[in-house]
Amino acid sequence: MFFQTPMFLILFLIPFFFFIRSIAKGDDPLKSLMNKEIQKKLFVTNRTFNAQTKRYLFLVVVTLFIVALARPVKPLKTLEVTQNSPSVVVAIDMSHSMNKTDIFPSRKAFAKAKALRFVEKAIGYKIGLIFYANDAYMLYPLTQERELLLQLLEDANITQKFAPNSNLFSALEASASLLENHQNRDIVLLSDGGEEVSRAEELNYLKSKNITLSILAITPKTNHPIQSLCHESSGRYQPFSWSDEDVNKIIEHINTQESSSQKLELKLPQYEEYFHYPLMVALLLLTLFFLPLRRITLMLGLLYFQPSSLHAEVFDFWHIYQAQKAMNEHNYTQAIEAYQQVELKPKIEYNFGYALYKKEQYHQAIRHYQKALGVNQKMDAKVYYNIGTAYARQHKLKFAKESYQKSFALNPTKMTQENLQIVTMALKKERKNLHKKYEKLKFKAIGENAYAQNTPFSNYAIKLHKFMPSEEERWFQKVTNRKSPIYLQKITTTKRSLDANLSW
Repeated sequence: MFFQTPMFLILFLIPFFFFIRSIAKGDDPLKSLMNKEIQKKLFVTNRTFNAQTKRYLFLVVVTLFIVALARPVKPLKTLEVTQNSPSVVVAIDMSHSMNKTDIFPSRKAFAKAKALRFVEKAIGYKIGLIFYANDAYMLYPLTQERELLLQLLEDANITQKFAPNSNLFSALEASASLLENHQNRDIVLLSDGGEEVSRAEELNYLKSKNITLSILAITPKTNHPIQSLCHESSGRYQPFSWSDEDVNKIIEHINTQESSSQKLELKLPQYEEYFHYPLMVALLLLTLFFLPLRRITLMLGLLYFQPSSLHAEVFDFWHIYQAQKAMNEHNYTQAIEAYQQVELKPKIEYNFGYALYKKEQYHQAIRHYQKALGVNQKMDAKVYYNIGTAYARQHKLKFAKESYQKSFALNPTKMTQENLQIVTMALKKERKNLHKKYEKLKFKAIGENAYAQNTPFSNYAIKLHKFMPSEEERWFQKVTNRKSPIYLQKITTTKRSLDANLSW
């Protein structure tokens, strides 16, 4: 055992000097610290200890506080962690040859779709995005926020005019600048290649930067110099496929090619903390010092017999914060786990129900929505509307209609009216179809009719896409459907490939 912050042990000099001086004079140490008025207001009369006992007790309390500050710890087994998180720059070729439609709908659109699939599947990777032709432009630097990258790629409506030719070196240089401070360095190029020219300079550059190049070839024709460049840089040349096989193979190759020299090995020391023991003892002694023994016994008894609900909400604010943060990030599983730790109130029940609804746990969502009723009329209308939508998702149209009717009665909105009309029409149509089928089978008794036995009305399905979404969903759709402009940052490069000035 040792102290993790031993500099605090120097503080021992202060209390020892003070108490030695006080003992030598025979005074109560508290008298030299504060005047009588302060002592009278601060301390309750304590007849449990005499002056000398209090003197030594106070010395023990200060000593224990100093020991706690010094943080006594016991070393445990060192935790060895190997960090092997690949850092990858995805570079998409934007030259004119990528506009060809021999790969539907076009090589460029196909490359963008493959880039999306790569980002989705590359879990744990640090990924950056660039576009290049004659020059290179950064869409986003390396990050592990995959949702952000996916959103940027999906919304990317690039109006930037790129040069007709392609300069492979611009992609390599730009990628190298993004990978400069990263341990594991990979480039995944989505391109139709280039001219059949020597790639010796590009290979020397990749080796000097310790970068691995892999290419997903968006072309039916193999480019042999590019293929050799990939293999000699320990990368992979992967022809495109209509399935995810090409993306999976590149990810598998990156995972298997991470050499031991590229792995970042961390040795994290672990300790078992003991500071809380002297701290608890010091607080207990300090309580004995300030209060009479009878009053301390009474306080401990009251605390012992207090109902547990008094301290149930102490950390609720933290769980609610975590739940709200998860909701904002659309991580509804984490939000549900956080809400389960909270003493639920109507508004929290509503949020809990919404998280369950987004995870398609409609039955539980309805149960929590119902507990959110009774706040006010407007809130109840919203709750009934969401209950109706949850019932509709379960194909329970009768209950959905009843809930929409209650919502409309409390707050007659156009959205609720439209959903109510859709449910009502769906119910009529289902009843009509059911009646026709029974007419065809009326020669059989109902008890013998397998259709009547196994297909109750509540199991009838309707086209869910016809339903109007809840208020939250409508708002979210407006935000996500709004296309923001995409800004590209040009990255200055100096080197040029041999085919950079050739028009393909």
